[in-house]
Amino acid sequence: MNLIKAYFLKVYNSPRQLLIHVLLVISICYLQLESNHESILFQNIVRVSRAETAGKHDTVFVKHLMGSINKMMHDRNDIFKGTESLSFKARVFQSVDADLMYGAGACGGFSKVFARALKAAGYTTRIGQMKVYGNYGGHILLETYIPSIQKWVVMDPLYLLVFTNPIGQWASFNEVNENWDYYKKQIYYNYNYNYNYAGIRYTNWSKIPVFGNLIHEVLVLVKGEKVASSISLRPYLLDHYRFYKWVFILFYGIYIMAGLFFVTKVNNKQFNASK
Repeated sequence: MNLIKAYFLKVYNSPRQLLIHVLLVISICYLQLESNHESILFQNIVRVSRAETAGKHDTVFVKHLMGSINKMMHDRNDIFKGTESLSFKARVFQSVDADLMYGAGACGGFSKVFARALKAAGYTTRIGQMKVYGNYGGHILLETYIPSIQKWVVMDPLYLLVFTNPIGQWASFNEVNENWDYYKKQIYYNYNYNYNYAGIRYTNWSKIPVFGNLIHEVLVLVKGEKVASSISLRPYLLDHYRFYKWVFILFYGIYIMAGLFFVTKVNNKQFNASK
């Protein structure tokens, strides 16, 4: 306790150190406020869909939510037509609320916004990169786990697509992949038929600097290839403000620990010199 008091007394008496601490604390508080604002925005969207589908099956709610997101984003895209000028904040944080505001990002933006809404509603999601012309990333969609039917189902918010299998249940990506000739009859006239569900990748591990491939190899050894390949990191990073808040908190903690170490070192030197 005396060490902590000595450290913060040193900070108080040093204008430069005090400024650094104040800026870090303000940054953390700002990011928390922005994260809270975005969370409440999506909770309101979810609340409306829940009210309009009250008492109905959860698949009705999920489909209604997808329709709401699709309409909001298409309406905004019709207004801005990709000519929007992003603020400094939107360019730096690339938050999902900016995608929602401007209807931007095409399939990726639609999937991120819908995944964020599903997360606010308590659903687990994974965002995937579809294989198109032999390469992953040609189209972005998502899967969500529906508790009532105990399975992952594939959904494409850009095209308002959800598939129904022969027994009347919503289909997973694998089901569509294995029987594309059957499921392609359920798509709409404006669909791009190159998006034929040839394959999906949930996380591009090689894109994570230094440790990406290593993490994937460890997951394969521990969990197996099937589980490792089904892990989707994007849904955990949709709240960019929350992510950066924890980065700042981690940095602030390390900064304080380094300061305490320095104070301890100085105190030890003064103690040894006084002997």
